[in-house]
Amino acid sequence: MLIVQIEKLREGMQLAEDVCYTDATKMETLFQKGVFLSSAMIDMLKEKGIKQVRIEGGGKISDDYKTVLVEYEKPKVNENISRALSDLNEIFDCNEEIKELSKTAVEKVDNIADSIVADFSENSDFLANHMIALQTYDDYTYKHCLRVAMMSASVCTELGLSQNEIKETVVSGLLHDIGKSNIDHDIIIKPGKLTDAEFAEIKKHPLIGYNILKASGDYSENILAGVLFHQEKFDGTGYPMGIAGEKIPLIARILTVCDVFDALTSNRPYRVPWSVPETEEYILGGSGTHFDLNVTKAFLRAFNPYPVGSIVELSDRRHGVVIKHNDNVLRPVVRIMASSVEELDLMNDFKYLSITIKGLYTGEV
Repeated sequence: MLIVQIEKLREGMQLAEDVCYTDATKMETLFQKGVFLSSAMIDMLKEKGIKQVRIEGGGKISDDYKTVLVEYEKPKVNENISRALSDLNEIFDCNEEIKELSKTAVEKVDNIADSIVADFSENSDFLANHMIALQTYDDYTYKHCLRVAMMSASVCTELGLSQNEIKETVVSGLLHDIGKSNIDHDIIIKPGKLTDAEFAEIKKHPLIGYNILKASGDYSENILAGVLFHQEKFDGTGYPMGIAGEKIPLIARILTVCDVFDALTSNRPYRVPWSVPETEEYILGGSGTHFDLNVTKAFLRAFNPYPVGSIVELSDRRHGVVIKHNDNVLRPVVRIMASSVEELDLMNDFKYLSITIKGLYTGEV
């Protein structure tokens, strides 16, 4: 399997996994695993803003790919995620100012959490298959919350937490920014640097969200803690309470990493998104100050910037395919793309410690 940038796709390449896309409230599976790509399919992927896909090795042209195209012209709707997007949209955007959560809203969030936990337990590729599709240009608060919830489920699994702890973290992730519904919307969407007064307003959202959930009487202290403390920093310089280290509940430490990662890798009116590798370098660099190191390591294991099959460019200008991971996922084992077979262990072989991955390779496959 190889991960190929959209510009480098060719007719006859075979998809190694489903390709998904979302608009504001609906997720569609554009093409399913195993399909051989035609030029029309590739054009559709480009129109939808898909950046990369996973393909099987080889890529021979199928004689019947035109038949396959007809079969998959109508996208398949991913009902779980579509329902989640629609329900979260209704909770976040269809209330100008949320004073309290209705019983219906509480039930919807609970159902979404159950679906996410079930999807993760049934399909280990769930995150990789759907996270990118959820990061389209128009980024809504509820889509951000859904992504944070999904990522947090994966981190919880890496940390070996119980099913109940995973579900509580997912629920807290789904609702961690609900307090922003009571902040002036112009401040939330401002395409530039906030004034001190505006930032002071933003800093109120964890406590507002906590109070909304507390008033409902339907959420555990752990879920409430995730919402209240997700903006705290490990060194005590965060808000709203300025607590530090392991005094910050684990659920909040998990959400903090996922929240920052998603914010930096998402489109914003005032900046382009960061790449996954540079964002993870930033998070790793902030461990011990902004982030909990153990949570960061779990996050890196769960959301690897260089999955097996990634084609990467090295700092010595060579290109290779990632074939194996080390404990530090930013330093994998790479097989060089050349006439002679050579494998580089970027972490454990001292000859290669000076070589780094510059990023995904965008040249010809």
